[in-house]
Amino acid sequence: MLFLALACNFPREGTPTPSGPEMLKTYAAQTIQVQLTLVATGVQPTFTPGPPEATISPSGPTATVPAESTPTPTPTQGVCDQAGFEKDVTIPDNTVLEAGQAFTKTWQLRNDGVCTWNSSYAIVFDRGDSMGAPPSVPLTAGTVAPGETMDVSVDLIAPEDPGTYQGYWKLRNQAGEIFGLGKDRDKDFWVKIKVGQESGLTYDFNIQAKSATWIGSGGGSSAEVPYNGADENPDGVAKLKDKFNLENGKLSGVALVTGPKKTNDGRISGTFPAYTVGDKDHFKAKLGFQENCADGKVIFQFSIKEGENIQQLGSWPDSCDGLLVFTDVDLSAYAGKQVQFVLDVLADGAPVNDLVVWGSARIERE
Repeated sequence: MLFLALACNFPREGTPTPSGPEMLKTYAAQTIQVQLTLVATGVQPTFTPGPPEATISPSGPTATVPAESTPTPTPTQGVCDQAGFEKDVTIPDNTVLEAGQAFTKTWQLRNDGVCTWNSSYAIVFDRGDSMGAPPSVPLTAGTVAPGETMDVSVDLIAPEDPGTYQGYWKLRNQAGEIFGLGKDRDKDFWVKIKVGQESGLTYDFNIQAKSATWIGSGGGSSAEVPYNGADENPDGVAKLKDKFNLENGKLSGVALVTGPKKTNDGRISGTFPAYTVGDKDHFKAKLGFQENCADGKVIFQFSIKEGENIQQLGSWPDSCDGLLVFTDVDLSAYAGKQVQFVLDVLADGAPVNDLVVWGSARIERE
């Protein structure tokens, strides 16, 4: 009985509560059992990220810090000012124009940048033949958004001399930066024209003028006039000028300018180097005054000299009336002969504002 009583007072043997490493082993076994059960039943566990994992080390739990994430690169922004060429709206390359003809060149351009063009933008002359153009022209009076196209124009004047001419242009933004077309922003857009029929030109008086003999006469005396001398020379004037206004308000290219001796009914005469006349040769020119020619009044004359004989073939009285005189003298009767051409200007009365222009004076074979 004593032994039975004592046995009832001893603790019963049961399942011990795990602790320390034994507790971790128990949790791991339970986790594996749950996962096996989920797989068997087809249920997928839902995972919600929690705080950083803890690792157990002999010295205690240690938090694992997530690696620092790499920042996402910012996309490169587009170029602010960039342009593309669409087409020539007017005056395609190698258009043939008359000497001195006014024309408007229009290009269609495209805004390939990310900035909007406004009235502070302009097209600017870059190089080549300016053809009377201003240094810059406003690009637009409004706005041109990225991706839009627009027509831009510039007013030009064909040069006086036959030939091929080409002028190159670029753009300028509101900050004053010059930029061109294309991805590298370095390409020009241009205007290219042909003046007259270059192949028909056989004698150019502009080129030959420096080799001519110039004589000023009147008032009972005469004197040789130096070529390219001063406009104020009392004996007369013979020179080439460029980019000056004519009596009709238009801008001239390179042209031969002469003025008679500064006396009543004075004269300037130029005798040019010899030339062999061909069949169907014609003398052509545009005659007139420079601007500010009020009261100007002269007589233009064109002659041929054979040996000592001079034959006048044309005479054109002219005054400062805002109009040019166009000449066309058929030289076929002298075909095969070697001659010298003579250009004369006579002051018709008092020598007042008598500087005159032989525009595009030439021999042309038709």
